[in-house]
Amino acid sequence: QPGPFQIGLQTQKAETATALKVARDTLGDYLRNGPTAAELKAAKDNLIGGFALRIDSNRKILDNLAVIGFYGLPLDYLDTWTANVEKVTIADIRAAFGRKIADERLVTVVVGAQKP
Repeated sequence: QPGPFQIGLQTQKAETATALKVARDTLGDYLRNGPTAAELKAAKDNLIGGFALRIDSNRKILDNLAVIGFYGLPLDYLDTWTANVEKVTIADIRAAFGRKIADERLVTVVVGAQKP
């Protein structure tokens, strides 16, 4: 399903332009080059290592079941989640970002106190 792609950050008001440039440059580089092998390993380790915390309450299990139903995922989705994360390759990530993120269509929203 279509949905938002978000990059969130906090910075001092005086650093807004710099922070936006860093975010845009980082995303542009990622869209062009994808993750490095070290970045992919770190992401997988984080996701797999933290999986138990994604299902450690009835509420989280219910949220996962709602996602499974909404997206029509297989009923063994939670049983196979870590193995599926482990199988993801750099090529898979690059292809997914290429299909889903259009750099030229992104919209920037800045929220903060207005100048007096």
